[in-house]
Amino acid sequence: MMHAVRVLTILLFALDMLFAQRPILRTESAQTLGKGKVRAGIGMEYLRKDIPPPPEFPQSVWRVFVLGWHQGVADNVNLDLDWLGGLSGKTADGRDLFDWGDLTVSTRITFFREQENFPAIGVQNSVKLPNSSYARTRLGSNQTDFHSHLLLSKHFSNVKARLNLSFSIVGNPEVVGVQDDVYGFDAGVLAPLTESVRLFLEVLGFAGYETHNSKLIGRYGFLYDLEDYQWGLHGSLQAAGDNRDYGNSFEGSENWSVGLTLVRSFSLGFLE
Repeated sequence: MMHAVRVLTILLFALDMLFAQRPILRTESAQTLGKGKVRAGIGMEYLRKDIPPPPEFPQSVWRVFVLGWHQGVADNVNLDLDWLGGLSGKTADGRDLFDWGDLTVSTRITFFREQENFPAIGVQNSVKLPNSSYARTRLGSNQTDFHSHLLLSKHFSNVKARLNLSFSIVGNPEVVGVQDDVYGFDAGVLAPLTESVRLFLEVLGFAGYETHNSKLIGRYGFLYDLEDYQWGLHGSLQAAGDNRDYGNSFEGSENWSVGLTLVRSFSLGFLE
């Protein structure tokens, strides 16, 4: 059984070269993986708006075959690919929608590694390459977005704390060529419950100049480590903001969500 799982996982990861998903813990560490090290994952997620949006907008969406490939290309540099997979939505009046999610390509650099009284500091710059359609399905903006993050991370005994401060330029899906400056933050902690189970909590927020792009959402979940694999179960609850989308569909506009992720860590020996 384990052999079959390994074979299936390798086959699925082979698709990653085109692709990718966000990691289960969205608040990134300032520490990179190291040259030749890889964290690759596959998952699914269900997101829901309890207050129905306008009839033409999706009220719920499944993200399936969400994929991620985070690779250390140097001792202090990561290349991170994240793809939202297949998007299956349903409107308030019962219409079914389908689209393919967007690919995000990121470069993460560690400038200062963690010291006893000093956090690790790094930056991450990302480009979202549009694939999903706004006009047809309302499941994406169909515009290119840019994100720049300042990353900080620190261990406090066996608890890991992370803080990301971000500046983004995102496209208005309703008007071609119109973009907005958005400021955001992500804050998260990872704490052990048992030898193989960890709990994570994080808060994500962003605000800009246009309507419908100020959100605050809490995320939580469990990570279960099994040899080179890690299972993750997570959910989210919106704390502030409305349920109208601005950039990507359901990026902070959901009232709640739940998801499952499988991640594998391994090394590419020929690159080390």
